[in-house]
Amino acid sequence: MTSKNKISATEFSPIQTPISSNNKEVSKRSILLIMLIFVSGVIVAFLMLSRSVIFVTQPEGAKINVDGLSFNIGKNYLFLQDEYVIRASKEGYFTLEEILNLKEDYSPEIKLNLIPLPGDLKIDSNQSPIGVILDNVFQGETPLIIENIDKGLHELTFKKYGYFTKNENVEIQGLGKKQKLNISLDPSWGNVTFSSIPNNAMLSVDGKLQGKTPITTKVLETGSEISISLPGYKTFVNEVFVKAGSFSEYETISMELADGLLSLISQPPSANVTINGSYVGTTPLNTQLNANQTHKIDLYLDGYLKTSKNISLNPEEKFELEVNLIENIGEIYIDITPKDASVSVDGRSVRSGSQTLKLPAKQHQVSISKTGFETKVLSINPRPQMTQSISVNLMTLEQAYWASRPEIITSPVGTKLRLFKPNGEIFFLGAPRREPGRRANEAKKLVQLNRPFYLATTELSNAEYREWRSGHNSSSIRGVSLDLNSQPVSNISWEDAALFCNWLSEKEGLAQFYEVTNKKVSSINWNSNGYRLPTESEWAWVSKIAKNGDARIFPWKGSSYPPSEVVDNYADETASAILPFVIKNYNDQNSVSANVGSYKPNEKKIFNLSGNVSEWTNDFYEIRANNTEPLIDYRGPNSGNRHVIRGASWALGSRSELRLSFRQPGMEQRPDVGFRIARYVDAPGEDL
Repeated sequence: MTSKNKISATEFSPIQTPISSNNKEVSKRSILLIMLIFVSGVIVAFLMLSRSVIFVTQPEGAKINVDGLSFNIGKNYLFLQDEYVIRASKEGYFTLEEILNLKEDYSPEIKLNLIPLPGDLKIDSNQSPIGVILDNVFQGETPLIIENIDKGLHELTFKKYGYFTKNENVEIQGLGKKQKLNISLDPSWGNVTFSSIPNNAMLSVDGKLQGKTPITTKVLETGSEISISLPGYKTFVNEVFVKAGSFSEYETISMELADGLLSLISQPPSANVTINGSYVGTTPLNTQLNANQTHKIDLYLDGYLKTSKNISLNPEEKFELEVNLIENIGEIYIDITPKDASVSVDGRSVRSGSQTLKLPAKQHQVSISKTGFETKVLSINPRPQMTQSISVNLMTLEQAYWASRPEIITSPVGTKLRLFKPNGEIFFLGAPRREPGRRANEAKKLVQLNRPFYLATTELSNAEYREWRSGHNSSSIRGVSLDLNSQPVSNISWEDAALFCNWLSEKEGLAQFYEVTNKKVSSINWNSNGYRLPTESEWAWVSKIAKNGDARIFPWKGSSYPPSEVVDNYADETASAILPFVIKNYNDQNSVSANVGSYKPNEKKIFNLSGNVSEWTNDFYEIRANNTEPLIDYRGPNSGNRHVIRGASWALGSRSELRLSFRQPGMEQRPDVGFRIARYVDAPGEDL
């Protein structure tokens, strides 16, 4: 049998251990030690991360204040790599405030130059008021205080009427201090006695009334203007000089009788007037005449007879004289074509057509006009007792338009351009399908050219191109140069050629033809008559359409190939070492490009259209036929990634390539491709 014991709960009481006083002391020391280590660490970290700066102030002894965390020992300041505001101040100087940025810039020594405060200057004199000028700037009159004058040497000038001007250099102490200056000037006058015949005349000196003669008054050593006046007499004016402090007597002044005043009017006005043979002006005029004398007055006016008058005036007499001039008539016969043209003389209409004009013998403006014709304005001068004859043949507006447009113009770089008037001529771009050598891109396109234009007679040379881009080099082929000044420019892109044309337009003051974005041609301004590349239609019309309207196959007459004589610069035998294909038995004396303007021009007096270098045109490249209605002044498609190149070159020589219908697409520069310039005669609306 197992016995069971009963377990009962008892009350728990924790053991109470007394805290030793030694443990309390250890805890305090530990805390203090930790704080000391922390502070020391902060200080060490600050010292490791900080930079030392010494401030050198001018003047010495300026007080330095720093916004931000820093320490200083003597002149040494410790800063973290941060931005601080430094202020330096000292009595008598402006406070200097600077930003110290140690994150971006560090210098162990920083100079702080304080600017001294300005000073004031009090100027007084027992001769006040005296004008005061400081450093060429007028300040006022004494007594005077001039404030805020910069520290340093300054120039003072003192002026007063009747005294010698005085210049003085003053050292301004500045630093907010006020200085005093007392000034004294030396008199610059002497005493002079004036008398006149008759006496009792009024005397003024430098514009100030002094009294009646005889009189003694002050005159400046530097010169004074004296004026003596008396009714009925001329005013006597003179400049008088005298030694300061002296006494003298001026010679007696004999007064002259006053002049009379003549007011002269003529009908008509603007007559030339002489008095006693001397020219005095045109009517209407006022003039003075010596009193009590007879004067001869003559009046002259183109178209009128000479008129003479004699006159005598009393002293100070005012007299008005009006003269009616008599016309002097001459005759001019004007023979006018067309017979019904309107005529006006000096803006006044007369009868139409040929007639005899009776006019005063002076210059007249005669205008002859008719609708549809250019107005003619003539300056005529009829002669008395003589009949003159003039013949006038009015030009139609078209005749006048072309008479004002020269056949040849010169570009700013010296290129000659010839005027062309297609007059609506219709022709085909491209070539017939059965033409030997025809290529697939020569689809026939019917076009009509109306708008007149100028085209360069030669290709652009290296020298002309380098007026724009001086560093351009057209390069060479196997040691044979393409870069001589007189050779055509090559190795240039279409973009280069277009931008050159814009530069030419700018030099001549014309609107630019090519609109440019980010140094690239982005669009075309067809309203411009600035320089440009020729359109393909213009190029083809000048090169292949003869004056009789026939379309040529080659630059030479007929359809045979190769040419029997030298026509232009093609791939000839001299280039056999350079080119894979050359024309047999053809020698143009140039293995690469020849000088521009070499060989004979074509029928329209244009050089090298068919050879030398192929040429960029303005058009984007496309292959599209048009055999119905002609395309007016065809410009090519509106967009594309290639441009049309026309004409053969020194590197081409096959039958196909020498034809005037030969065309190529191009994007990049080539050693055998250049360009010639063109431009419209006028902007749209200005054309005939």
